[in-house]
Amino acid sequence: MALDRRSFLRTGMAGFGSILLMPSCFRQDRSWLFFTDAEASCVIALCEQVIPSDEHGGGATEAGVIHYIDRQLVAVFDYDQVVYQQGISALQAACLEIYGGRFESLEPAIQYFICTQLEENDLSGSDWGDLRQSRFFSLLISHTMQGFYGAPRHGGNRNYMSYKMMGLDYPLVVGRNHYRQLS
Repeated sequence: MALDRRSFLRTGMAGFGSILLMPSCFRQDRSWLFFTDAEASCVIALCEQVIPSDEHGGGATEAGVIHYIDRQLVAVFDYDQVVYQQGISALQAACLEIYGGRFESLEPAIQYFICTQLEENDLSGSDWGDLRQSRFFSLLISHTMQGFYGAPRHGGNRNYMSYKMMGLDYPLVVGRNHYRQLS
């Protein structure tokens, strides 16, 4: 069968087009890079205990801190993945055992009490293994603060929320000259 040039190009372009569409067929419809939906719900509730919404503005949730932590755990903080997985799993097991519910479903006052227990390594439960509760909680606090106060390009501090809360315009970036010159 002899193909003319036009038929050859048409067939070739159709094949090339289907190759370009193939990756979208395998893409998973996931919200998170590292966390499962259940883990993300727990971390969101923990972060909201660290930086809650108040009369001055939104808290960790509105600032998108979970997106910062999720993004960093597959890149810069990949060595902390096990701490988060073990910590979340052990925390949920303790909450189910003691309070009959997952951490994110508990009342904020109970969540706060659990956080104080985590900080002091006093939360009962045998699922912690060799992971110290305070290590998990300190790591979460550190990442929450970074996500809330850091540059939005890293995934958190949505719309410069913390900068606006502190009365800052934008962070000073070398090479960007949008600040008024003093005379």
